[in-house]
Amino acid sequence: MKIWRRTTISSEAAEHWRTRGLKVFPFKTPGSDVISRYQFEIEESDPLWPALKAFLNGDHTIIRTMFTDKERLNAEWCIIWDNHSIVSYRVPQDNAWSEEYFTESCEKCGVGWKQIAPFRLKAEPKLGKNQFCGFGGGFELFCTPVVLEEFARHGINGFEIWPLLLKKKGDEQAASLKQIIVEEMAEPAIAEELVERERYSQTDCPFCGQTWHAHYVRGMLPLRKAALKPDLDFQLTNEWFGNSSSARHEILVSQRVVRLILENKWKGAELIPIQAV
Repeated sequence: MKIWRRTTISSEAAEHWRTRGLKVFPFKTPGSDVISRYQFEIEESDPLWPALKAFLNGDHTIIRTMFTDKERLNAEWCIIWDNHSIVSYRVPQDNAWSEEYFTESCEKCGVGWKQIAPFRLKAEPKLGKNQFCGFGGGFELFCTPVVLEEFARHGINGFEIWPLLLKKKGDEQAASLKQIIVEEMAEPAIAEELVERERYSQTDCPFCGQTWHAHYVRGMLPLRKAALKPDLDFQLTNEWFGNSSSARHEILVSQRVVRLILENKWKGAELIPIQAV
């Protein structure tokens, strides 16, 4: 596991830190060719990071954690996201939260939504070498028949299969993709005493009372084993993660699913190991 930090600094600061060994790159202001700042990315284990952190003095940095396949295989559960987007095929293009597909969301914060109908695509999507994909929202997970056949052969459970429909009307189904729908849900599982507090937080909606949690970006999210259903290969977190209407229950997959994905070298899915305690 490696934890990386990324942000920009002024030209003057960049020159100083370059002399100390930091790799910096020109950062153009969006919509302009003017270079007023420089971008860097550094691993937290880098000897230079403590001094650089002190220099930043709390300024925001983007944090990402990179995991190894060994860590994924050793984890009892992983969060699964798509990392290949087919959002350009989505119908309608201009309304990601169309009432055709979703209901029950809080009118103030957007949390609490439920998908009620299969998504529509304007055409059969081009997948390249990917076996998984989505719209980039993190909660929708599509896969090819090859994946579903292998899941069936190994008795993978905990999900339903919904079609993806083609065009604006009718019931013609996409041949290359199906949606994995997960409805089984764990009990509340976050081990609050073990979470890191630099970025992790939670917000309560004053209107509906629902809570959503910040995405866990630094290290492994600690979840209690006793709250998870051990006889399932797919289940949802009880908690909502994200920000208001973009929040969702994360999809958890078992070590059996992780092993199939890695052994078959299926592309299009990101696996994020959790810490089961």
